[in-house]
Amino acid sequence: MDTRKSIGRYELIRRIGSGSMGDVYEAHDPSVDRRVAIKVLRRDLVDRSVGQGRWGERFLQEARAAGRLLHPNIITLYDYGDDAGVPYLAMELFDGENLSVLLKRNGRLPVSDGLTIVNQILAALEFAHSRGVVHRDVKPSNIMVKESRLTKIGDFGIAHLETSDLTTVGDVLGTPSYMAPEQFAGKPVDNRTDLFAVGVVLFEVLAGEKPFGKTLTESWRNMEQDRPADICILNPEVPPALKAAIGTALAFDPRRRFANAGAFARALAATEISPRPIGESYVTNEAVNFEAESQSLPSAASTGGPRISLDILNQLESDLTDFIGPIARTLVRRSASTIPDCAMLCERLATYIEDAGERAAFLFKCKQLADASLRRGEANTTTARAAGVQVRSAPSLSLAPELLSRLEAALTEYIGPIARIVLRNQLSRSSSLADLYGDLAAHIPNARDRAAFLKSQRGD
Repeated sequence: MDTRKSIGRYELIRRIGSGSMGDVYEAHDPSVDRRVAIKVLRRDLVDRSVGQGRWGERFLQEARAAGRLLHPNIITLYDYGDDAGVPYLAMELFDGENLSVLLKRNGRLPVSDGLTIVNQILAALEFAHSRGVVHRDVKPSNIMVKESRLTKIGDFGIAHLETSDLTTVGDVLGTPSYMAPEQFAGKPVDNRTDLFAVGVVLFEVLAGEKPFGKTLTESWRNMEQDRPADICILNPEVPPALKAAIGTALAFDPRRRFANAGAFARALAATEISPRPIGESYVTNEAVNFEAESQSLPSAASTGGPRISLDILNQLESDLTDFIGPIARTLVRRSASTIPDCAMLCERLATYIEDAGERAAFLFKCKQLADASLRRGEANTTTARAAGVQVRSAPSLSLAPELLSRLEAALTEYIGPIARIVLRNQLSRSSSLADLYGDLAAHIPNARDRAAFLKSQRGD
């Protein structure tokens, strides 16, 4: 048993998991004072690699694969090192649980949750494939999910690099339940191999079981006969269009599958069920139609309230996509149906960006849009007054400086430095202190965190 307390410069805190190639630890990086995940190649594989280097090379290949992939839905690699002959990786410590654990606890997930998770996996794979990396081991245990349904994929331990000759025809690597037929046969793999695995994952997430059977023999036979189980019988909430999309991903012949991850994602978007926005509860409002003939969208928060132009919404979607990928489209659509103005919408969208620096960069872009929206609003007010229409200003709460500081500090703990902007804007919109607490809590994506914030402020 490995009882080491550190590796390289990293202080090991506790073991948090094990994989096919190594153990994973929570650790502390004293050089930058942050928590990280450290993956250490298993001792038996280190010993087996002496004089051969095969497993050590695969571990280094994981570093090379992950190192070129900086994407919001991929676990970030920080460092690769070797400590007394034991190679290790330092990675982002993602505060979530793997999808395998989630499925074991809950069984199948709601269709909208499943699509939210898989859309993020597809965004990550589209990025990886564009850089010549095929994962080859997409499965629930390699997919990390937060309660908000923010999802990241990791463990590129057997990834195939276009520039590498480490894996050759005849190698059979992967997890059998999620392997495409060409992997079983030891044939060359490409991006469509990963899409087959995503199809299996999506089927399992929605149906609570795998598409081709429980045993390896049964799975292979059903694959050859192109007969996945009928997901609509296993889960009647799955619409026919979604069943067809999954069937295309699971085609035995790679040529019959989607050509790329983007095509798979577009097929999912065309189904009758919309993904649930990350961090938001289900809403009854219909999704905003960006292709509507109208050039502005009414706020669902108040009839006759402020309107956000289509140009601004399109720009927000473009800017947010740079930071969190294609899921930005869904977030902007749903948030715009409930947020009354541009500034508030920017603040809500920024909460979905985990990195503080990236949040600040997004908010900087948003400020110009918010200012433009405000100028248009002032122009409309001036026009209304000139026409003799009475314009009422919203009431503004007056709070003691001590209470304001306490509220800002408490909210910052959950949503970061944008708390000051959120609090300032909300003061002019909330009619009472109780309403203010509730309105501020609405900006906290995680339900458990919202409850904790409300309890701390109201003293429940």
